Amino acid sequence: MTTVTELAPPAPAKHRADVATALPPARGQSFLKLVVLELRKAVNTRSGRVLIAAIMLLALITIGWQLTHLPQGPAGFDGFLGAASTSVLLLLPVIGVMAMTSEWTQRTALTTFTLSPRRVRVQLAKFVSAIVLSVVVMSVVVALAFAGTALAGAVTDHPASYAGAGGQLAGAYLTVALNVVMGAALGAVIAQTAVAILVYFIAPTAWALAGPELFKDNANWLDVFAAFGRIAERDLHGMLPETLTSLGIWIALPTVVGLWASSRREVK
Repeated sequence: MTTVTELAPPAPAKHRADVATALPPARGQSFLKLVVLELRKAVNTRSGRVLIAAIMLLALITIGWQLTHLPQGPAGFDGFLGAASTSVLLLLPVIGVMAMTSEWTQRTALTTFTLSPRRVRVQLAKFVSAIVLSVVVMSVVVALAFAGTALAGAVTDHPASYAGAGGQLAGAYLTVALNVVMGAALGAVIAQTAVAILVYFIAPTAWALAGPELFKDNANWLDVFAAFGRIAERDLHGMLPETLTSLGIWIALPTVVGLWASSRREVK
């Protein structure tokens, strides 16, 4: 006896495209998540941890030196902040360089850009994570500078002074962030860690030394370290065009070129 089920025609098989369209659309990673991931990559590597530890150690050493070499008069917060932030300005930009070059030197670009194909978005997340890391590290160093100033006022005959601390902090944070962005921008352009670090330290220094001899006062138009100094002092000395030009040549231009180059660089 034939059943109803046997008489019914078989259900047509679903086309593969119909099955694919029935799946929920894949959600891309949010920009905040990319920033968090890049922060983790910056501090989870051995080199990143060593650099941050070196920054803190040098900050403690310079604060100790400042405590034992106090000038006449009050123990000013500016002196402790200037001494402690030297290590930040010297070493923290290296982390910015490595953040941009690690995908290419460590051969992780294929994995990273497969998971996040929009390269410019990933590179912008690297820039933001480098700035966030600079703010966090600088905040720890600022706390050490405050502690050093308070300790000097408590254990020596020099009264602690925090005059103008707000402006000093603003200048210090902005200068550190600009240094880190410049390192990251050069890393994005060059994509080789060692070469990018050498260019970061040698090129602006060479111009600062040779520029005044060759171009006299016109060298200020490309002296980025002098521009950083004016920003840190919160006084442009009537040199706003020169300062903006230096920042544009050494920071804005490498950033744009680096983002463009990263979007077109061959992934191996």
